[in-house]
Amino acid sequence: MTNSDQGEDESDDSGIGGWGKEHVSDDSGQVKKAAITDGRHPAAATNYRLNEPSLSFTPTAMESSMRPRIGVPPKGNAQSREELDFINGSGSALETLSCQDVSEPAQIDERTASTDLRSLSVGNEHHRQGSLGKGSEQGEECSPGRRIIPPCTSAEDINALLQATFLPPVTKESLEELDLEWIQSNISLRVDINYDPDLHFTPVSGHKGKEKREEAMKYWLSLEAELRIAYQHGPLDDCASCRKAAHSSKPLHFTPRLSQMFLSLQDLLLTLVPDHDREQVNQYFDIGLLLQEVSHGLLDVIRLAHWLCGLLTTHCAPMRDESAQEMAEQIQQGSEQGDLRILVRGIEKLFVFLEAMKLDVANHQIRSFRCHLIDDTVAFQQDYFQIRLRNGKLNAQASKQWYQEAVRRHHECSGPNPSPLTPTPGALIHGLVELCLSPESVIPETVKHDQARLMTIRDEIQDMLHLKMSLSMFDHLVKQILGAQSAPNFSLETRKRQNRDLLQNRIMDLTDGTMAQHKTTSEVWSQNHRAIAVELTRAAWNACDQDPSLLARIDFDKIAGDLLARFRSEEDDAAVARSIGTLLEKATKEHAKRFHKMTTLTISENQRQWHQLRQQKQQWRNLAGIEDMARMLAHVAVVHWRVWADLVYLAQ
Repeated sequence: MTNSDQGEDESDDSGIGGWGKEHVSDDSGQVKKAAITDGRHPAAATNYRLNEPSLSFTPTAMESSMRPRIGVPPKGNAQSREELDFINGSGSALETLSCQDVSEPAQIDERTASTDLRSLSVGNEHHRQGSLGKGSEQGEECSPGRRIIPPCTSAEDINALLQATFLPPVTKESLEELDLEWIQSNISLRVDINYDPDLHFTPVSGHKGKEKREEAMKYWLSLEAELRIAYQHGPLDDCASCRKAAHSSKPLHFTPRLSQMFLSLQDLLLTLVPDHDREQVNQYFDIGLLLQEVSHGLLDVIRLAHWLCGLLTTHCAPMRDESAQEMAEQIQQGSEQGDLRILVRGIEKLFVFLEAMKLDVANHQIRSFRCHLIDDTVAFQQDYFQIRLRNGKLNAQASKQWYQEAVRRHHECSGPNPSPLTPTPGALIHGLVELCLSPESVIPETVKHDQARLMTIRDEIQDMLHLKMSLSMFDHLVKQILGAQSAPNFSLETRKRQNRDLLQNRIMDLTDGTMAQHKTTSEVWSQNHRAIAVELTRAAWNACDQDPSLLARIDFDKIAGDLLARFRSEEDDAAVARSIGTLLEKATKEHAKRFHKMTTLTISENQRQWHQLRQQKQQWRNLAGIEDMARMLAHVAVVHWRVWADLVYLAQ
């Protein structure tokens, strides 16, 4: 729910992981998540992250209770290999390559496989891929579920057969976090949905997304290799290339993936189609019969693909219809041309399509039940965190000390006659503002699920701070160009104001392109200091109505150096930050007083309308002002106080 690789850190609190931090999508980004104004820190993810809205799918009825259980539901029961493997049955695919059919050890031609591939033991591959069978540790014996790799197999195919995962990239289990039960129990989603009306799932991006794509590519290469052995190799005794290959004492074996692919496909379909179509799915997916047809070359994949296309287009969102047609056509093309690569690409499209359908379902559920989830947010969070406090999984003492320290510092800052605390205590707001002002501050455990929003406000404060320094440099340049004796006049002030407005947008545009490079906001401004200095000088020259041709005489290096020195001046930085912090705290308290009288749903709707108006007026990079940051911080403070006051801060 949160877009850097920071969004991909896993958390033990959430079914999403710890889907833009890069939430629930991110990473940023990579796809971006707009948590506040231009949020750069999405919530974290496992397979999916949360991000902007997408098209919907057929809704699923929601249970009457919004809190069916507390905590993240466990992953689906993993079936044993004996339950999943149909290879050993009468319909076993690749029967011609069973261990019993091999009269003598097969060898791999050194021209087609490297030494390291030939030396791989079955036991090591068994350990790497998970519980694939009961093969011997050194591969000296062939377990019933494993098959010999023909000696004529290419090195690329051998590598794919041995290295790829056993399960397809998309399975019922991998999509579990998109189930309604997980959505209801996902703490990151339940917190973030209060602040982001466009929250939704997207596939994870960034480093984890790249890893997922690479694993998927290996799997589809292994399936292509398996089908090539089944359809194009034939019995070992009939293969001239195998007979010519040099003999080896240790033949290589692989575990066929075809049966598990059919089973995974069946499970996925059963989760996506309504009850009245499940019998039809089960009839088509008689796994034993399908494997028999494959082993005898009788499977009509074209008929199966077009049936799947018709079934899926009946239930998917209209925008998915074209993808379903493309999938069926690609499978048909691969089958008719005998091109296994095209055929497997079509099967890959099928699984990608099913994943997209599941995402549509989940996103429709989030939109449909958003109001219920927000309305129940305080009660749900209290129940969830109460269990974690009871189990010792949350450090309440450290968070309570942080709050008590915030109370002390707030009292000191309030002077001899401090104003009475508002219903949402001013001390909490004071503490949150300090977290936003200090880049080095440690986020308490109780505030962890609001960390993305606080970090976004922190970045926006840094933007505002550096922009103020830049505009101050602009004023200095104007005075320098005109000279100390020049008297102010109306025309000059008008030109200065116009150039300042344009300059602000230009500077923010200059610092926008490097936001996703895992740099701090201060580093981004320092990195672009020379380009900013050029813009400042040009704007000051125009404001003074000077001859543009004289700009060539300006020493831009000196101006850029002076600007960088301002950016790095801790004294100037602290002074400007304090002034921004004072204004922010005052505005936040005013909004908090108003929000305190509202329900959580009313606050969220009020914020949604505010942001819609802001986006309509925004034409450039969104530079948040004090008002934007104060509204968000007040929203966080009010909900946070309702959840944590009795649990930790005021608890005896």
